[in-house]
Amino acid sequence: MGSYKRHLFGGILFFIPLSFVLALLFDYEGLSNLAFLFQVFILFAITLLFSLWPDVDIKSRGQLIFYRIFLVVDTVLILTERLQEAAFLGLFAMLPLIGKHRGWTHTLWAAILVPSPFLWVPILYTGKLSLSGLAYYLAAVSGYLSHRFIDGIFFRIGGGR
Repeated sequence: MGSYKRHLFGGILFFIPLSFVLALLFDYEGLSNLAFLFQVFILFAITLLFSLWPDVDIKSRGQLIFYRIFLVVDTVLILTERLQEAAFLGLFAMLPLIGKHRGWTHTLWAAILVPSPFLWVPILYTGKLSLSGLAYYLAAVSGYLSHRFIDGIFFRIGGGR
């Protein structure tokens, strides 16, 4: 199984308990079935994407996925004349490339800080914490930690890169 597949599998494993925690913490009963399924899909996608994120510092499937996303989002920002946001995204997108593999992108502080825009961007725009932003943040941190967990397991038994 390729490294990215192991990390996606780890993301799935970490999403299962996360989904139960989120169901206990947040009231999803007010949502229609379609809205609830959409939220589950978004949370699942965020968990899987962040299970790949730490390897964005090397040529990898995760890097390919994220840089395609960055390109699309940056293009939309430029076309809608949101140039400051486009510049910040461009700067953020370059950061992993200036470090070494298993450098800062694999640290615990990065697992906490990199997903933090899910928390602070809604606060900037609304002045209050968004519960969906908190759920997205927890999904991202869970995916990020699953990557570190899978790396730890596979490096101990010799199955890692």
